[in-house]
Amino acid sequence: MSSQTRGRDNALFADRMSAVVSTATAAALVAMEVADGGVRRSAGDQVRDDGTARLFGAAMAVALAAAGASLGRPNRRALPRSRGGFWVGTILIWAGIGLNRWARRSLAGNYRPLLTVVEDHEVVDRGPYRMVRHPMYLGSTMICVGVASALGTWSTAAAWALPPAALVHRITIEEGMLAEALGSHYAKYSSTRARMFPAIW
Repeated sequence: MSSQTRGRDNALFADRMSAVVSTATAAALVAMEVADGGVRRSAGDQVRDDGTARLFGAAMAVALAAAGASLGRPNRRALPRSRGGFWVGTILIWAGIGLNRWARRSLAGNYRPLLTVVEDHEVVDRGPYRMVRHPMYLGSTMICVGVASALGTWSTAAAWALPPAALVHRITIEEGMLAEALGSHYAKYSSTRARMFPAIW
């Protein structure tokens, strides 16, 4: 086997288009995390996160480690392993980014990286919050499903199921916090909308 053939076999991507799209997608995801992480606490904030951010971070770390192990193993196939799965996954990721950012913009000053009751906290029912109670988490779940599809292995798919599972726990804690802080206003809002999936949950 020639060195040129070995180089192709060891390439991360099978073609330039896949490499460019994947790089742009990864950059968008990093930019999203940096933007959210840069939001600072205010003096009147009451943090009630109960470790949900740490749990989600740990789940993401496991998923990213599984992805890295899959991409770094010897004799692996270059991406895309399945063209259909790769492009469906990429579309899901970008749709999830769009929904997540739309929801983040709609939250405006109510958003914090940790679960927090802010001063003058309001029930947000604009933007995607007209449809579901947790569209940011729905967007994040779409991203995780998209990454699993794009990577195209069962081991990474199992690992990328962990962050959405952590979000289910976070939703439980967050809804208790909002019900206590916002009372009947949140009860009325939540009675008319599903958590993430209309007519399902």
